[in-house]
Formats: sequence, structure tokens, C-alpha cells
Amino acid sequence: MIKKFKKFMKYFINLEQSALEPLKEEDYRRIFLEIDETVAKEAFEKAWAIRNFEIEMYWKRATYFWAFIASTFVGYFALISSEHYSKSDKFGHVEVYFLICIGFCLSVAWILTNKGSKAWQRNWEAHVDLLEDKFTGPLYKIVNPEITYSVSKINEIVSFVFAIIWFLLGLKFMVQQDLINFTNWHVNWFVLFSTLGVLLAIVSMVFGYGRGRFTERSVIMHKRKVIYENKESNEGLTSASTGQGDGSGPRKLPT
Repeated sequence: MIKKFKKFMKYFINLEQSALEPLKEEDYRRIFLEIDETVAKEAFEKAWAIRNFEIEMYWKRATYFWAFIASTFVGYFALISSEHYSKSDKFGHVEVYFLICIGFCLSVAWILTNKGSKAWQRNWEAHVDLLEDKFTGPLYKIVNPEITYSVSKINEIVSFVFAIIWFLLGLKFMVQQDLINFTNWHVNWFVLFSTLGVLLAIVSMVFGYGRGRFTERSVIMHKRKVIYENKESNEGLTSASTGQGDGSGPRKLPT
């Protein structure tokens, strides 16, 4: 029971330490550059290919979050513009707060996904920087502009802005519904549990299950059972179905 509880708590707080060890430059060169040149070139080309793949996936993920957050905004403004929102509601129009929670959670997830995607892109760019001198020269390291704008960092700023907007909309909702009033305190349980759910989700993303850790990994492989079909038995079945092999000829269907 205690073991299951600890496993459950890892979804929210994971204290496992990374099993990564520093790699010296001479060790890196020995692994990749001082081996067969064909293998080293393949490693260089694969680093380029995966780097390009990470950039492609970065913008696909951004489009994914854009679509969901835009849909949440549409739903939010549709609700607050409806006639029902101007009337009193015994649940305090909590469906609006549900959408705010979804939008805020998606925005925080977008921020962290941007950072994770950028980290993997930089990982493969570091490999390109270290490997390219042997095959193309310092092509990727030599640049023309002294200073420019970072597209990915601007995208991160936009995701931060969306998270702040949703947070402010949440505060606005609580003030409108008189939920932040210390003189006349009352609790909307739907709002309370929605807020706790979002906080747990964010804690899980930042400190728990959503945090990537390169821990030591033990692997056990299993072999899947495959039945090899005998060709001769298939031919025998085909001959029996067509009437061949016993002199009877093909069977006729009854008229």
C-alpha cells in the first residue's frame, strides 16, 4: 500500500535524481570522431536530421496549442456574452470558470512544452556544432547578423502572455461573483475544486510526471510468438478446395 502511494505521489512530486554524468571533450571525440569516418558522418547527418525534425515538431505543437486555446477563448466570450450570464445563477456561472481553468492549464502546458522542445533542439544543435568541423567546416557556427530576434523566445513570451490573461480573467470572475470578500466569506465548491485541480495539474507538470529526468533505466525485452505458416499445407488446402489432385476435377456448383 505504501509503495502504491509513493508511486502515486510521483505524479506530483518526483525527487529522483538524474543519472547523467559529465562527458569530457576528449571522451566525446573518442566516441564520435575517432571512430570509423563513415559512422561519424552518419552521426553528423543524423544530428542535422533530428534537429530539423525537432524544429518541425516545435511548430506543430505550437499550432496544436494555438487551436485549443483559441477555441477556449471563443467558448469563454460566447458564455459571457449570452443572456444567461446576465441573470443570476445558483452555481455562480461556474461553467465560465471551468473554461478559464482549462485555458490557464493549456497556456502553462504550452510554456513548458516550448521549453522542452527548445531544449531538445539545442541538444542536437550542440552535436552539430561539435561534429561539423570534420565534414563541412564551421558552417553552422559562422553567422552573418550580429544580433537578431529569436522566433522561439518570442513564442514563449506569447505563451506567457496568454497564461497571465487567463489568470487575470480568473481573478475578474472571482471578484464579480463576490468570492474574494473577507467580510462576507462564502465558498463556491465548484470553483474551489476546479482551482485545486488546476494547481495539482501544474505541480505535476513542473515537479512531477511532466518533468523529464534521465534516470538509470533497466530494460527487459520480450519476444512475441510468431507462428510460421507452412506453404505446403496451404497448397494442400487449395487443391482440396478446387478438387485438384484426386482426379475429380473442379467441383460444380448446384444449379
